[in-house]
Amino acid sequence: MNSDINFKLRFLLLIVFPVMFAGCSIPHTIKTSEIQQLQTGSPLKSVNPKTFAFKEFKDIRGSDAYLFTKIPFHEWKLDQPAATVVAMAIKNELERNGHRCVADKFQLGADFIIEGTVYKYRSVSTAGVFTSKLVVEIAVKLTINHTSPGKNVFVKNYDGESQYESAVPGGPTLIDLLSQAQSEMVKSMSTDLELISFLEKY
Repeated sequence: MNSDINFKLRFLLLIVFPVMFAGCSIPHTIKTSEIQQLQTGSPLKSVNPKTFAFKEFKDIRGSDAYLFTKIPFHEWKLDQPAATVVAMAIKNELERNGHRCVADKFQLGADFIIEGTVYKYRSVSTAGVFTSKLVVEIAVKLTINHTSPGKNVFVKNYDGESQYESAVPGGPTLIDLLSQAQSEMVKSMSTDLELISFLEKY
């Protein structure tokens, strides 16, 4: 009888413990100040200095604006909302190339109003038999309006990706991969000749 009870108790523990801890994740915080900014040259520098009024960027990824990625027992969050991080990266790139960025409430006198919708800011991990792979993806849809009535609107998506695959532990850190993906996203905007042509019209 006792052995039967012990068996049932052990069986219950095997079921209950995973259920109890399934919803528990160890939290990790990503310091966005450590994400490296793009340093290479850009055609944006050839455009006569413009003033961009930034509206608050939107995040349509889900309910948690800070979430970067989640795997069993671990969760990584940014120390700022993802939409804010993307907006800051784009502001830094424009200012680095001689342009001025202001908040939307100071749009009087601005040449352009810029809006953004972040739809990717995440990492995806997969594990094979002998290797594991980590992919970081960042993507934003930009809408740029000239402030004069009747002017055209420029709308385009920009994205960046980085990845690492290996059969052994080690390699680049999450910040390294995040920096690379974000730089690729910014670079795709900064070197876009269609965008450059639109800005040069005004």
